Amino acid sequence: MHSNFKRFMRGAIPSLMVLAGVVVDMNRAEAIPAFARQTSQACTACHTQHFPTLNSFGRMFKAQGYTMGGSQESVVGDGLNLPGVLNAALVGRMAIEQTKDKSGKTAKGIGFPASLSLYFGGRIGENSGFLMEVPFEGAKVVNATPADSNKPVDFKPDAGPSIAQLGSLKWNYVKDIKGVNAGLNAYTSSMAGPSYGYELLSTGAMGMNVAITGANAMGAIGMHMEHGSTLMGAFMGSMSAPSNPMMKMRMNMAGPSTGLGASAQGSEWFVYYSAYFGAQAMDTVPDPSFAHYLRAVWMPSFAGWDLGVGTQIYAGSFAYAGGNEYDAKANTFDFQAQGDIAGMATGLYITYARAPKSDGGKLNWYNFSEGGANASYAVLYEMEVISRLSLNVGYTNATYWVDKVNKNTNMVMSSNDLKGTLTQLGANYLLAPNKRLGFKYASFGGADLDSTVAELDLTIGF
Repeated sequence: MHSNFKRFMRGAIPSLMVLAGVVVDMNRAEAIPAFARQTSQACTACHTQHFPTLNSFGRMFKAQGYTMGGSQESVVGDGLNLPGVLNAALVGRMAIEQTKDKSGKTAKGIGFPASLSLYFGGRIGENSGFLMEVPFEGAKVVNATPADSNKPVDFKPDAGPSIAQLGSLKWNYVKDIKGVNAGLNAYTSSMAGPSYGYELLSTGAMGMNVAITGANAMGAIGMHMEHGSTLMGAFMGSMSAPSNPMMKMRMNMAGPSTGLGASAQGSEWFVYYSAYFGAQAMDTVPDPSFAHYLRAVWMPSFAGWDLGVGTQIYAGSFAYAGGNEYDAKANTFDFQAQGDIAGMATGLYITYARAPKSDGGKLNWYNFSEGGANASYAVLYEMEVISRLSLNVGYTNATYWVDKVNKNTNMVMSSNDLKGTLTQLGANYLLAPNKRLGFKYASFGGADLDSTVAELDLTIGF
């Protein structure tokens, strides 16, 4: 098997880092100054309240495949339409945090940088654009096992120095056909799943575009990777290795994804379909078969509010490199409302996600357990209170199943359901359109999760 498959499931790294008391945000799609350079627009032209939350203009820019230009010089001729320079951006984050576990023991940490990512993106033709994200990661997966082994990745947070790796890459071709943006794309992501191919809402349907980290149902049950203080990270931290050396914990984090997709977007709706498999590799992937992802969203306006209501459907099965075949079974529902109250920008985000249990013959990529369905719901409310300062409150509730299995036979010996909640309060202040100062307090409850995290961070993009 190709050595690149040792990176399989490396999207589990960020959630695991919470367990070590390090709250990171390595791959989050914040405002990308590369696009500001291309369009000659400030970051706030595309983002409401604060990045990365998209407003209607930002959704339009993304739906058109990052092709919109501005005053920047272009190279045009013979079918060529390129910016005069390759637009790039560097996004870094500094953080100070304190955690307290259920015993009352506290731990403090500082990150400088807590994360650092290099972005390239923008127009590469009249109707095509791209986005590439290269995180500098402070941890590596070592001794990763083949996809067909059903064994957990051996994770060591101090396995090596920071290195640059491909986080995500997508290419879009979009053409206006009688008022509908019809598009094709190809993508790969280490953490965002097939939703990385095309997503316009900020509910967390795609984990890298969520208003506030942790406040969405999809990430709470591991349907995609999210960094920082999340329920999925807390669930993983509450588990201990089985005392019986012949047993292991069987679970999965469903972040890696590679696929091809087609989209259609009108003024009040969009639909997206992708054929995909659950892995990322910088190489030819041998013998893949594809699962199916369908996204449908209605985006009406009502009384001055921009609304969005949608669903995600994961179906079929996939396999690659001669490994095991996995079912892809899950569905979600989400809602968002963005508008003004007393002239202050306000957002409401509601999500629900469910992944049925594995049937025993074939593992469900979104729920390895045979014990029961993983399910979660989340609500987030954010409101601007003075210019550039917004406050938020969120609540997430999830049930996550984990099996203990025999190492030799993979027979399930027992199944346990972990029930947890996350209540979070936060504030964000825009020092400038590309500089955000944030505070977050997260309280976990249930399933022996009683713990808190308090964090102060500064994110800068240039």
